[in-house]
This record gives sequence, structure tokens and C-alpha cells, in this order.
Amino acid sequence: MQNKFAIMQDRADWDSYLYFLKVAKTGNLSSSARELGVNHSTVYRRINSLEERLQVRLFERSRKGYTLTEAGEEILSSVGMIEDQIFEIQRKLLGKDFRLSGNLKISTTDTIGYYWLPPYIKAFKEQYPEILIDLDIQIRFTNLTKREADIVVPAVNMQPDFMVGRKLSRIFFRLYASWRYVEKHGIPATTEEFSSHHFLVPNESLATLSVSQWLNKYVPVHCVAAASDKLSTLFKFAQQDLGIAALPHYVGQSDENMVEILELPEDCHRYVWILTHPDLRNTARVRAFMQFMYQRAGQ
Repeated sequence: MQNKFAIMQDRADWDSYLYFLKVAKTGNLSSSARELGVNHSTVYRRINSLEERLQVRLFERSRKGYTLTEAGEEILSSVGMIEDQIFEIQRKLLGKDFRLSGNLKISTTDTIGYYWLPPYIKAFKEQYPEILIDLDIQIRFTNLTKREADIVVPAVNMQPDFMVGRKLSRIFFRLYASWRYVEKHGIPATTEEFSSHHFLVPNESLATLSVSQWLNKYVPVHCVAAASDKLSTLFKFAQQDLGIAALPHYVGQSDENMVEILELPEDCHRYVWILTHPDLRNTARVRAFMQFMYQRAGQ
């Protein structure tokens, strides 16, 4: 096998290593193709070509996907270091950008992005029309170190150590149902009455949320009518009279046909934060949006 540092000298084929990185992280060609914006066969060809050129097998193929070989692990370590250096250079250069124009990528959750943030973005655009807002809806926490976004607006209770920013607004979780559901099934006065109702709950991917744990504790399994990995989907289900959903207050209050049933305990509530990477905080676009949000939505 070639020396692992030989890849650093092969500038012409860096794209092939990007394909390698993506497959190493996702474990399959289909997910890699979607994230790279290419088709399945392109990823397949690029990986095979890279293995032929290096004269080493980088992945074990199976029905479950692609798993790194020992040689692949060695290459991944080196390529990962190069990727980190590239992202660091990009962040530092962007941190010196003083233009109040261009793209500003903001990553947030579905409910914040659909129901809380839009009025603020509208007002911001009135002040800064040359800044293009690129809103990215994500379930997972966006990696700012790898430039997946310039700013994140998550629903969390603590600020991550590797980010800078501040707390903006409180999120109160409450149980909501449609008027039609309430007319047909009534309102549960206590958790003991949950057993005669239908509930719309977060699925296993959101199991770490305090609200999910509270629902698991008080809602019998046979009462679960539907589940989803997105709270916005549960809201849509509730609007269709399918049952009761635990939602952020700004989501439930967005529809006058929804009835507030119960406010969840204190430990289920969260905060909206606005965060960025330390290297990006002096970028004009980032600074302008963060200061705007501090003034408009800060506590």
C-alpha cells in the first residue's frame, strides 16, 4: 500500500477522497450519493477507481453496507486531518469577511424554522436586503466546525462548549388537540385519564427529549395513535383530529383551532439559542444577524 501521507501530495484527485470520506461516514452508497448531490453509480465508480489507483481495498462490501478495512481506517485518519485543516482555513477567512451581503446559512429545527423564526427573518431582511438567508432544517445538531452552517438556532438547555452565542427565548411545551377532537373525546383532566385518549408522540429518534420521556411515563402504549421524528408532523396530525400532541407553545398557538390541554412540567421546557463558531463571530453577516436577534428576541 502507498504511504498514507502520499494522499497529501495528490491534489488532482482530492475529489475522490471526498467521496471516500462520505462513504466512510455514512456506511453506504445511497446516503453518500444524496449528500454529495450525485447518483449512486458515480459514488460506486469513484470508490472503485480510488481503490484501483491505491492498489488497496478500502472497504469491505456486504448487504449491510460499506465497512472500512484496516487500510481504509489508516487513510481515513490522514484524509480527516486534511479535511479539518481545510475547514479551519475556510472559517478563518470567512471570519475576516466584512461584507453585509452574500449567503448566510442558518441551521435550526423544524418547529423553530417553520413557526418561530420566519417573522424575525422577514424583519432582518428589511434591514439587510443584500444578505441571502439559506435556512437549513435539521434534526441532528449541525457541525459548525465543518462549515455545515454559519449559525445554528437550536432548542437546548445548555450552550455547547465549542460555540459562542446566547439564550434567546423560552419554549414551553404543552399538550394540544383540535377543537373537533375535543368535541368528540373531551379533555383529560389528569394524567390518569390519558388511557381513554389518542396521543401523537415523538418516535425513537427523539427519545432523549425530556418531553418524550414524560410522554413515555404517562401515556399507555395502546394510546399511541401515531409517531414521527418531527414535531411539526405531529402538529399536522393533531390538526387532522388524530389525537393529542405535546408541542412548543408557539406551534400550538399558531392555529386558533387548537385547544391547549395541559402545560408540561418545568423540566420539559427548553430555550431557543443562537450560536456560531468562534472563528465566525466577527463575520459581518453573522454578527449582524446575531445582534439583530439579541435585540428582537433576547431575554
